Amino acid sequence: MPSLVQPHGGTLIDLVVSPSEAEAFRAEARSLPSLVLDARELADLELIATGAASPLTGFLGPADYESVLARLRLADGTVWPLPLTLAVTDEDAALLERGGQVALRDSTGRLAGALTVREVYRRDPLAEARAVYRTEERAHPGVAYLLSRPVNLIAGEVRALLPEEPPFARHRLAPRDLRARIAERGWTRVAGFQTRNPIHRAHEHLTKLALEFTDGLVIHPLVGETKGDDVPAEVRFRAYEALLERYYPRERTLLAAFPAAMRYAGPREALFHALVRKNYGITHFIVGRDHAGVGRYYGPLEAQQIFEQFTPAELGITPLRFDATFFCRACDMLASPRTCPHPPSERLDLSGSRVREILRAGGNLPHQFTRPEVAEILRTHLGATRKGRAPRRPGGFILWFTGLSGAGKSTLAELLREVLSAERAVEILDGDEVRTHLSKGLGFSREDRDTNIRRIGFVARLLARNGVVAIGAAISPYAETRAEIRQLAEEEGIPFVEVYAEASLEALIRRDVKGLYRKALAGEIAHFTGVSDPYQPPAAPDVVVQTDRQEPEASLAAILAFLAERGLAAAQRRAA
Repeated sequence: MPSLVQPHGGTLIDLVVSPSEAEAFRAEARSLPSLVLDARELADLELIATGAASPLTGFLGPADYESVLARLRLADGTVWPLPLTLAVTDEDAALLERGGQVALRDSTGRLAGALTVREVYRRDPLAEARAVYRTEERAHPGVAYLLSRPVNLIAGEVRALLPEEPPFARHRLAPRDLRARIAERGWTRVAGFQTRNPIHRAHEHLTKLALEFTDGLVIHPLVGETKGDDVPAEVRFRAYEALLERYYPRERTLLAAFPAAMRYAGPREALFHALVRKNYGITHFIVGRDHAGVGRYYGPLEAQQIFEQFTPAELGITPLRFDATFFCRACDMLASPRTCPHPPSERLDLSGSRVREILRAGGNLPHQFTRPEVAEILRTHLGATRKGRAPRRPGGFILWFTGLSGAGKSTLAELLREVLSAERAVEILDGDEVRTHLSKGLGFSREDRDTNIRRIGFVARLLARNGVVAIGAAISPYAETRAEIRQLAEEEGIPFVEVYAEASLEALIRRDVKGLYRKALAGEIAHFTGVSDPYQPPAAPDVVVQTDRQEPEASLAAILAFLAERGLAAAQRRAA
């Protein structure tokens, strides 16, 4: 049997009441005074009793509490970053006697455990807020919780009576159980991934990188209390199960529920999440940017840098410090700042809150951002709770042609309208027409060209939100501006397809019946794109049609094939 990582502090604590003891434990508790624990305290009780919070055997006393706040260590020097405490009112505190026992119950009165009173003391909530959360602002969810609780704290060893059928019972593996699963599989190098959100493609990329040099991976999502706008744990677990079923190697992956509550304590909580994973048998812990962060209270790298304050021997677990990962449109792959040379405008990088906004509005998540199975689970959940706003009509998307003047953008746009209008409403936003009606007065400076393209993009988004296929046919010469238009669309969940109508300058001159290219080359026309003004071809367009070598029908067929592959047009559609 493989040798597993040592528990934090050297001993795996077990203070869970066994089934054979349960009836006697309940009988004894009937004669005890009772305290009602809130959701976070119940979660902490479970962590302590199952050994997840080893070496703790109970809620912290004053010496450990002060030491944790001041130096991220227990009084004996063991690294420990978060104060796990039990708050009591003045009335309850007056009834407690040192050495006596008190029953611990949940809000329904169910017996959750018992505590032997060692000490009752008072804390300074603002001092704790400054130490743990680095702020006194009630806008921080951890501070808001802290300031809502009594200032009296009760310390003492606990025992816990766990519910027979807790949420996520199949995945709720105590440290001893998860260690046994890991040992059965023969893993010695085990990566762990903490999340309170659905796993998107960037997270999937990081976890699979970790799998490259470890024996196995534990996806260990948090199922305790979180902020009200976080995706509920039961919804997240359906997404995790769908992902692991289809996209991870079964023999090298485990899914287990982590019963802790979120504190949003940034660096301290990142360290806590790593240390407790030792107790579950995990040797390598993935720490991303802004781990356990909220708002702008912590720097993006502080959650990784906090590990540098301690020696490897003190930690006993290896942090895997991964940089932010995103989908780069120019690279056409998942990348990070370490591997991608392109500017942020090329990145598809949606925040969790932005994802929720898109889904609540009835939008679609880009396939480069999340797996379709996950998007469907989240859409179903949020669609069922959508209030006060009609969902966007289905079918809208933006198809954006770019290319030099005369490359065939308008011709192909008209052909597309003929085909797609049989399925849904289609509108063409032609560059010349928009300049006549929407952008009258604009010149051909870089600033004016960008303003024109932004206006076309704005109208295209309005149309797509309402189920219309918006086809943009404008030169749109600057890559940065095109990327901006795409990003704004995708942040609203609007599918965006970029088509590059490519043609050589020689071919464009030959087909130019008005002679504009010759005049521009002769210096008779200023600011002519491709001659006297720059054109930046797209680095990674969705579709390239070579209009100087293909007939329009062949170019149309290539575009329709891509739309069918993306599910944006019926697969049977073909060019006439």
